[in-house]
Amino acid sequence: MSLIQQNKRCYVCGTTQGLHKHHIFYGIANRRKSEDDLCYCYLCFYHHNGSNKGVHFNRELDLKLKRECERAWLNVNNATIKDFIKRFGKNYL
Repeated sequence: MSLIQQNKRCYVCGTTQGLHKHHIFYGIANRRKSEDDLCYCYLCFYHHNGSNKGVHFNRELDLKLKRECERAWLNVNNATIKDFIKRFGKNYL
């Protein structure tokens, strides 16, 4: 599935209803890289962009996902933080 999620359910609340695929490292250049590198998770509408608790409005949740995914990416790719920065432009750890 993804680097940080094995089941297709909301990463935050666990529901399987109304899921959106959230690319953890988003933006024009990084969205495709996130897809290719499995840096995404599933979120319900509420936790994606349907409320102020959603990842696009909640910096704490956004950083939590970025940090967890960066750790997983480093581990899976046997890479360094420098490698991650080269790929995604920024370190979140």
